[in-house]
Amino acid sequence: CVNSDTMTITVIDPINANAGVDFDVCVDTGVIFLSGAPAGGTWSGNGILPGGSYNVTVDGSFDFTYSFGTGNCLTTDQITVLVNPLPVVNAGNDQAFCIDDGIQNLSGNPANGNWSGNAINSNGDFDPAIAGAGDHTVYYSYVDPNSCENIDSAVITVNPLPVVNAGNDTTLCNQSGTINFFGQPSGSGGTWSGAHMNASGGFNPSGIGTFDNIYTYTDANGCVNSDTMTITVIDPINAN
Repeated sequence: CVNSDTMTITVIDPINANAGVDFDVCVDTGVIFLSGAPAGGTWSGNGILPGGSYNVTVDGSFDFTYSFGTGNCLTTDQITVLVNPLPVVNAGNDQAFCIDDGIQNLSGNPANGNWSGNAINSNGDFDPAIAGAGDHTVYYSYVDPNSCENIDSAVITVNPLPVVNAGNDTTLCNQSGTINFFGQPSGSGGTWSGAHMNASGGFNPSGIGTFDNIYTYTDANGCVNSDTMTITVIDPINAN
């Protein structure tokens, strides 16, 4: 005794999953969102969060898989995400300048980065006079060929000039003998110059006239300032 039944099998093409093209990001990107086609598939891979997001925390190469469909119509595709490290950036050591040192060219590493901060001009140079006395933080940033950016900072100390006082102008008689003058601040950093004036401040009148004598002082920071004292030498009125 024979009988039969019929089963119809329909063969269709699967819908291929498409994970997209490989791409790269910087290690400080944060959370990235992966997008596959057709929509509605699922992502898998080490560190993948629900919905296809991934929190970038370390550099390296990472493979993620996008799956679409079910059963024997399930298709998958893979994408590679390259996470690039940030460039190593160095703004250099902290520095100190005197306020009258003029414009300073700053040097960072790698070359061809950008400087920013107080008293930084369009050329990336630092002007102590504009910055003023005190500590100033400047920043050096660099973008590498992978478009990853990093930044480093340095502190520039601008030292003021010492306050120098050569003393009041004075009048002396044209008589032999050395008269000593003392500028402020005193100490080994000070020195005198001028006609008839020795470096230690001894003035010997020799002929009438007006003489400008300069007291110059260099402080512990290497900053230099000076002040001028005018000495007028006159002939004495002789007693009779």
